[in-house]
Amino acid sequence: MISPATPPDTPISGVAGTVSSTTVALRVDDSFGNGVPNVAVRLLQENLSDSGSVSCVTGPGADPGSVLTDSTGTGTCTLLFGAQAGSGTFHVTVGGTATNAFDLAEPGDGTFPPVYLEFFAIPFVTTAPAAGSISVFSGTGQSASPGQTLPSPLVARVGDSSGATPIFGASVLWTVSPAGAATFNPANSISNSQGLASTTVTLSNSAAGAVTVQASLTGVTGNISTAFTINAIINVIVTTVQKLSGDGQTAIVGSNFSQPLAVQVNSSAGAAANFPVSFTVSGPASIGGQTSTTVKTDGTGKAQVTLTAGATTGSVTVTASAGGQTAAFSETAIPVGPSLTSASFFNAAGLKSGSLSPCSLVTIIATGVAPGVQGTLVPVSLFGALPLTLGPEQVAFNNVRAPILNVTNSGGQESVTVQVPCEVSPGSSVPVTVNAAGGTATVNVAIQIASPGIFETPMSDGVRRGVMVRPDGSFVSLENPARRGEVIRVYVTGLGATAPPIGTGSIAVPGTDSLVLGQVIVGVNNSGARVISARMAPTQIGIYEVAFQVDSNAATGNNLVLSVAINPSDGSATQFSNGSKIPIQ
Repeated sequence: MISPATPPDTPISGVAGTVSSTTVALRVDDSFGNGVPNVAVRLLQENLSDSGSVSCVTGPGADPGSVLTDSTGTGTCTLLFGAQAGSGTFHVTVGGTATNAFDLAEPGDGTFPPVYLEFFAIPFVTTAPAAGSISVFSGTGQSASPGQTLPSPLVARVGDSSGATPIFGASVLWTVSPAGAATFNPANSISNSQGLASTTVTLSNSAAGAVTVQASLTGVTGNISTAFTINAIINVIVTTVQKLSGDGQTAIVGSNFSQPLAVQVNSSAGAAANFPVSFTVSGPASIGGQTSTTVKTDGTGKAQVTLTAGATTGSVTVTASAGGQTAAFSETAIPVGPSLTSASFFNAAGLKSGSLSPCSLVTIIATGVAPGVQGTLVPVSLFGALPLTLGPEQVAFNNVRAPILNVTNSGGQESVTVQVPCEVSPGSSVPVTVNAAGGTATVNVAIQIASPGIFETPMSDGVRRGVMVRPDGSFVSLENPARRGEVIRVYVTGLGATAPPIGTGSIAVPGTDSLVLGQVIVGVNNSGARVISARMAPTQIGIYEVAFQVDSNAATGNNLVLSVAINPSDGSATQFSNGSKIPIQ
């Protein structure tokens, strides 16, 4: 049994999209008149063609749009009006669902659905909510010449006071400031079902610069409006686009170029104010993350943008275009500079840290000193002067360029080996600048008057020993060791000044020995050896040759200690080389 708990013919009305204060209740009894709990109760519209709609606010535990009967068998439905204004009638149903009241099968046909219909039709009416807001939907920011129509209409959106629900049928009035700067078609438009109202705008012949269009709701309390900004561009004949600043810059990848790229746009009538200038980027850089952008000149005809280097290095061209005239900027994106510290510098012979002196060879080991290099770069020719630029590399000591022996990037370690310029004066804080593919870093290092280091080479057992020559010109090795009493020549770097002096990147004058001015000391197996001579190697840059005699009673073996030291000519403290080894037989 189904019995209505409220009169079925009570007219119900409300605002579309809102919850009504009115409820509809239905009692469901069994055949003994007892209330049946937990039975679904819902609303069923009589006709799908109704212009409005209504449903139950979903109750706890119920299917969407329905409620469950309580312990007394009463199901109470709070009405929820649909989003659109309109009218119709509904019935109350219990149990299953159907599309509308007339989709229910007739009893006795064997297909009667599990739906029980209360046949009292209840009318309802939903009214549209009041217009309470208006906002810009599209069309703002457009430009046109005086007397022309904007490319796209201006569209405003009308909503309720919260702005969430669109309002149909609202009247929107269009006005312009300055007065007379534009005309509208229509001047008063009506919002559609999406709440959108539009108009076509034609600029007047006298329009110039920024123009404001206001869309206002009519017939509402208070001034509810929104504003569109458009631009009237006077037909200007551009004569020149002149670069003002920003050309020829470099910037580290990922960073902004220090100066903005600025141009001056001139017309036949003078500076072209409020004129669009297009900037287009070619290469690893962007303007605000884009490869092209358009900005307008200011009152003096100037337009500028900020350029940002991309993630890769390379040349960048930025073209500024206005009125058929162009100007091109040439920029360069460079890598991050090397990660230099004073601890990045090592004697090239033996890799003793911080061991540098004029004319000596030094190896700089640091991240970023050999970007893009794979393996080792060496000068093209094995003979002749060393280059001041090798691959991506340039090195300068106190602004004096250093000759480069090699650039290496291997096994994750980057390095460059150079000669310290001979004219650099010793000091505790000498600036060294490394430029690697445009990335630059400078650090101050100590330059000593002498910094001895013994060159080493791995021999047949893999152990590194000094680079030495026997009297017959053959190299000392495990298979060809030095002999007692022989005069051996060992090759070192960093022995300081010579007489006559030798210039940066140069060798000794042929036929003339450039002798070391300081006192050279050679130690073999922790005992002093007789030094015969110490001079600049005749044919090698930055390398010294020290001749010493192996004692006739010297110990024998493959790994006797070898060292070189020097007492500098200025009387400063003795400088010692790395410890090396010599095989003696």
